[in-house]
Amino acid sequence: MGGFRGWSAAGAAAWALLHVYTSVHAFWHGLYQTYTGRTWVLLGVWLLGLLALDAGLAFGGPGPLRAAKWYWGFSAALYGALILVTRQNRSLPAWPGVLLVLGSLLAPMHQLTALSWPLLHKAAGLTGRVLSDAGFASGLLLCLIHFVYAAGLHRRAGKKGAPPDGPVGPGAGTVG
Repeated sequence: MGGFRGWSAAGAAAWALLHVYTSVHAFWHGLYQTYTGRTWVLLGVWLLGLLALDAGLAFGGPGPLRAAKWYWGFSAALYGALILVTRQNRSLPAWPGVLLVLGSLLAPMHQLTALSWPLLHKAAGLTGRVLSDAGFASGLLLCLIHFVYAAGLHRRAGKKGAPPDGPVGPGAGTVG
């Protein structure tokens, strides 16, 4: 089991590097408008890495699961903030705008928007504001699904080794 844990940590670190690189690449190269073949390959590798990481989390301990739970919660909160800002048709002051952009590079916003754009625009025929709102909503939904998945796995990992009735305190089994 020790070898798998080492692979899991190395895999998570590799995916984190790939995630940041893909996010910055997607942000600087057209913002979903003029992607090259390289961008789509990067996004495909990122998505496969995410699926592998999700599968690896099912066998992880409480530590990595706690980190994954909070990461996806942070990402969902960031999507929620972005949806609120865009729905109010307001621009943000400089420092919250900078924080939102920096946070978006850490969260999977650019990757999920890039992957949802062809589906929502080409396949569903959405355009303009509806396309933008649907892309943000689908990203929020995916982040919430990942959050619930990681929270469920974290809860299950925390209960491993505990008796079916829950943890037993000292002296709980004595009759007196």
